[in-house]
Amino acid sequence: MRILCTAAAAAATMAGCAAPTVNLATSEPIKVDISMRLDVYDHNKGAAKPSSPAAQAQDPESRRRNRMADIQNFKNSRLVGEGRDGLVAIRVDTPGEAGDYMRKTVAAENEDRRALMKAIAEKEQRNIDDIHSEQASLWQKRAFEGELIEVASPDGTYSWVAKSGR
Repeated sequence: MRILCTAAAAAATMAGCAAPTVNLATSEPIKVDISMRLDVYDHNKGAAKPSSPAAQAQDPESRRRNRMADIQNFKNSRLVGEGRDGLVAIRVDTPGEAGDYMRKTVAAENEDRRALMKAIAEKEQRNIDDIHSEQASLWQKRAFEGELIEVASPDGTYSWVAKSGR
């Protein structure tokens, strides 16, 4: 009898625990009405616009942005550093394909930096050497801790040091 009562109590308990069925479906799909406004401004009116992605690649800033990760990897590996003239200098020459790629990338970076510095000098009608010095200072300030930078010594010579602090 005891077993029969226990079985009946268990059956009653189980029947009372069944969860009700909840229908989450809708008879029609939910509709969302979105109103959006898009304003496009041209801040470079009158400037020549590149007509294609290939033409845009000719812009020194675009090319520099495209190679930024490679240059940073070379800096992090201490293969290159920020020179006193505002250009990237190879500190450790690497043999093989990796070295060829690094030399090609650094040469392209320096070519674009020279073009940008020349444009600044022409626009501001200033001496290119002054622009090189200012850019060198700017790039060295932007360098991350541990990157190599070329600094002047009290005796007038230059040496490579790892940047400390930020």
